[in-house]
Amino acid sequence: MKNPPKGRRTLGFLLRESSRLLRRRFVHHAKRTGLGLNRSEASLLLQVYYEPGIKQVGVATMLDMETISVVRLVDSLEEAGLIERRLLATDRRVRTLWLTPAGEEAAAKVRAITDIVRAEALAGFSDAEREQILDMLLAIRGNLQAAGETADIDSEVA
Repeated sequence: MKNPPKGRRTLGFLLRESSRLLRRRFVHHAKRTGLGLNRSEASLLLQVYYEPGIKQVGVATMLDMETISVVRLVDSLEEAGLIERRLLATDRRVRTLWLTPAGEEAAAKVRAITDIVRAEALAGFSDAEREQILDMLLAIRGNLQAAGETADIDSEVA
């Protein structure tokens, strides 16, 4: 779909379609390498890799998932020996997430696959263009976050 019809040449459609294709390419490469994790498990594993000790509720927010869904994923990854839960020293009701040595290895495989998919997605772009794309996406995210915060403030005032 090089030149989509006008109704499909929109920010929302192209972001959603690109995201869908990125996920499909990840699954393709994960199957080829025998990763043994689904997309949700791989995403959760990476969140813990990038933020060791993250709270379960923080993962739910980052992945835009219900807390109960995250708990189930963590259960699965814990049973597989990839993640461990630890109680927070200052609040024993809160559980933090940590990778096990096997989880570190699995996260390395996930990162290698994401590197391949990223290279496929950005093929043909110069380093400067790649940085420009990322800068624009960061600006879009910032705009939407600011608009959301403004809307939250407006609803509190009303």
